[in-house]
Amino acid sequence: MTRSLIIGGLAGLASAVLTLTVAHGLLGFVLSYLAPLPLLLAGLTHGVLAVGIAGAVGTAVSGLSGPATSAIFLAFFAAPSAILVRQALLARPAGEAGPEAEPVSGALEWYPAGRLVLWLSGWAAGLFVLALLVTAGNKGGLPGTIQPAVEKMLVAFQQAIPELAGKGVDAADIAAYLAPLLPSAMTFGWLVAMVLNGVLAQGMAVMLKQNRRPSPQYRALALPRFLVVLLAVAALAIVVLPRDAAFAAITMTTVLAFPYLLQGLAVVHGLAAKTAMPGLLLAAFYAALVVGQLGALIVVLMVILGLIEEWAGFRRRLAGTGTDRENN
Repeated sequence: MTRSLIIGGLAGLASAVLTLTVAHGLLGFVLSYLAPLPLLLAGLTHGVLAVGIAGAVGTAVSGLSGPATSAIFLAFFAAPSAILVRQALLARPAGEAGPEAEPVSGALEWYPAGRLVLWLSGWAAGLFVLALLVTAGNKGGLPGTIQPAVEKMLVAFQQAIPELAGKGVDAADIAAYLAPLLPSAMTFGWLVAMVLNGVLAQGMAVMLKQNRRPSPQYRALALPRFLVVLLAVAALAIVVLPRDAAFAAITMTTVLAFPYLLQGLAVVHGLAAKTAMPGLLLAAFYAALVVGQLGALIVVLMVILGLIEEWAGFRRRLAGTGTDRENN
């Protein structure tokens, strides 16, 4: 109890400090993406109690910047981190699993990564719905609420770079165009940040030999088939809904497509593992994904690959025998 209290308190303090750096320039913005890392690391090494304490401390400390910051910390970092840790530390005897279950450690089958991704996507969808409800009474709804802040940012950007001011660019028009797309972009960024911090936290826990569970079989990530139906419905809604409501369908499509992005990446890792230099191949691939001009196209292709994998079973074929999909 005492150890969890100390570790959780320090982790919560570190996470809150990282969150508050977002207002201090580009470096602070980058560091804020690591805010979930201390929370997840505390939980994956010392259990649910530690991540709960870390979340409570982080929420309280971030509240020094105002109640809005505290609420954001709780909703975006503390609560989802506690849920992910709680689920990740679930295990059952291998004998109770289905015929395709793969015991990961000893006689235990641990909660699969595919289900963790579903929890994360479900939380992202819930946050988006909550934002819609909170801003429903505002003029223009969620996009209308976001637009003034976007316009203000664009004006400041134009003032910082005088060359742009004479280009005849109307900040208001650009803000009106970007505001409906920002919920999707922000949701995608949050999902990426949570996944990366989760993988990093587990890796650090293993390196420190403090991990409470073995690392998931990321290459074997599998998703339930019903998810593709939800994704199809959301994508169809983009076409059917009127323009002022289509942004909601775009955001939900992004949330539901994210798990298939990860499944597509799992296929790439499986293919790379069959080559002579998998590390070099993956490094080149992620360099093109992150810093290349084709990054957005690669993301779309990975989602498509993840969808095709549901029926083609590339990883199973690469494995030759048995299954290369974790039990879901």
